Amino acid sequence: MSVKRYREIFKGEEVSKRRTIKIWNQIRADFESGDPGRRKLAVIEADKVLDEILKLSGYKGETMSDRLKQLTAAQIGNLDDVWIAHKIRNQIAHETGYELTEASATRAIETYAQAFRQFGLID
Repeated sequence: MSVKRYREIFKGEEVSKRRTIKIWNQIRADFESGDPGRRKLAVIEADKVLDEILKLSGYKGETMSDRLKQLTAAQIGNLDDVWIAHKIRNQIAHETGYELTEASATRAIETYAQAFRQFGLID
């Protein structure tokens, strides 16, 4: 499955793109708030959206990691960065007291934005 396949699934369905843009705008607002808790939430939500995209694109597996393992750099150009962003998400979710730096949060959010652009979901 590829980015092209995802686009084929949703071709002509502005509802999906509008929904993603609305969610992305909330993610950006949380990220830009300056609040460390909301910044963490932004990374978690962006990861969740990408996982949903992968599921809808037909990637199988119990976890997002399972789905990411099925991808190649030819399918998603920033795959290595997506893995890093996903690992940051996992640290946020599973490590009590994890301190998310602004630099790490910025890198993760920019990575998800690039992936969403590749899927044609944000401009």
